[in-house]
Amino acid sequence: MPVWQELREELKDKNFEVLTVACDAKGNAAVEPFIAAAHQQHPSVIDQQLLVAELYDTRNVPAAFWIDESGRIVRAADPIYAQRRNRETGEVTINTEYLDAVRDWVAKGRDSAFVMDGSRLDSRLPELEFDDVAAAAYFHLGAYLARHGEAAEALDYFKRAHALRPENWTYKRQAWSFGDIERDYGTTFQEAVKDPASGPFYPPLDLTD
Repeated sequence: MPVWQELREELKDKNFEVLTVACDAKGNAAVEPFIAAAHQQHPSVIDQQLLVAELYDTRNVPAAFWIDESGRIVRAADPIYAQRRNRETGEVTINTEYLDAVRDWVAKGRDSAFVMDGSRLDSRLPELEFDDVAAAAYFHLGAYLARHGEAAEALDYFKRAHALRPENWTYKRQAWSFGDIERDYGTTFQEAVKDPASGPFYPPLDLTD
């Protein structure tokens, strides 16, 4: 995450900090090597229980949140890559528009045009419904079984979670990481992305001021 590290270095004396949260049901062993390899200076935490994803309805990663000095979320669930590499050309591009929006917020605080008002935040942080809770229960049962070597039993619970919340890419990607997507689910990643029931892989980023 060199871009975020560079931005932190630029803004750290202006009361700005970066916190990365790795949501991975496999836990520390799956994530710690990547954190170590990044040699990052900002704090990182590992969320094996996917608490952030479930509390704040992040259905895929990455998702960026802005939190002010009082602990209030002022911008939520932005589907943002600060840096992307073109798979065909290898060209790397930096999302300067989004980074400039962060700089604007650091400079202006609540007066920044990119701070979301209450209605926009509510749309990003919807209230949980019963199916959300049931899907979470099924997913966590599946993850527990998978971590304890009960792959066949886990698969049934993962599929129940996916049936209740097919648009939740976090549940899908995490479940697939425990097995083989083609063998276990009869699909491919590319086919799943194109499936209308899955919803958008990433919702559009709205930086309207």
